[in-house]
Amino acid sequence: MKKQPASLIVFYVLVLYIFLQFSWWAYLIFNLNVEIVDLQKELQQIKNVDATLDFDTLLRNKLLMITGEGAVFLLLLFIGFRQVKKSFLREFAAAKQQKNFLLSVTHELNSPLASIKLYLQTLAKRQLTTDKQKQLINRALKDVERQSNLINNILAAAKLEDSSYAFYPQKTDLSARVRELIESHPQQTHEVSLEIEDEVSVLADHGALDSVIINLFENALKYSEAGTKVCVIVKRSPDFAVFQVADLGAGIEQEHRDKIFEKFFRTGDENTRKTRGTGLGLFLVKFFIEAAGGKITVGSNAPQGTVFTVNWPLLR
Repeated sequence: MKKQPASLIVFYVLVLYIFLQFSWWAYLIFNLNVEIVDLQKELQQIKNVDATLDFDTLLRNKLLMITGEGAVFLLLLFIGFRQVKKSFLREFAAAKQQKNFLLSVTHELNSPLASIKLYLQTLAKRQLTTDKQKQLINRALKDVERQSNLINNILAAAKLEDSSYAFYPQKTDLSARVRELIESHPQQTHEVSLEIEDEVSVLADHGALDSVIINLFENALKYSEAGTKVCVIVKRSPDFAVFQVADLGAGIEQEHRDKIFEKFFRTGDENTRKTRGTGLGLFLVKFFIEAAGGKITVGSNAPQGTVFTVNWPLLR
């Protein structure tokens, strides 16, 4: 069962108290009106005056007026409480996502630095063969590249936040760029299949395009088991250049498919999550694709896994 925050429980108690008080006041007002009408009847009888007023109709009209006004008040009160609750839950979710983001960024920045430090200490303290030195240097360079990608994502997200990101679209061979980035990526733990149609060209900002390719490919590696297949496809359609990345991982639940492109969104809790990341990659991917007039969709990759499909406007 999902634990409710303490402040939300206080809010529920306050709402319940207000409705109980309103119900009690409505009951008292009803009784007071009944008593007033009864007293008017008795007063008329004491004075021996012919009845000129229909007290039952008068009472019924007053009770209907009180009921109508009370119903309108309750409806407005309910709508107000509902909006306040939705706003509170949005703020709570945003605060939780930002907390997870800070935790993940701290880990993501420290992890490659610790690895690089260990590689350099090993090189400095031990007499290693040339092959072993090259191996450690290559690993350190890969960690530097990983940290550079992370910092670029954070900077890009910050620029998008204040609308200062500048796009410089150029004619780009999507086929060649995808092949270059995938083949130079350290993916030794996975079987990567490339199905790339030659000379599929698009008009794109190089930084934005690289971010889309790298983030989708790393996402597939991250959420699928080592040794499984990741398929990368580039092909033409009548109006679009199609770029697909498919993996054989656990897949994405239907309820999360609309949320995965939100900034900072990640499933699970940051303290227990096993996969690394900051929740910025897919947010940037969607923004860059839509800024270029394209579209991204996510679906299942039978028999299991996820497939991301990007439709980027084709340059003829």
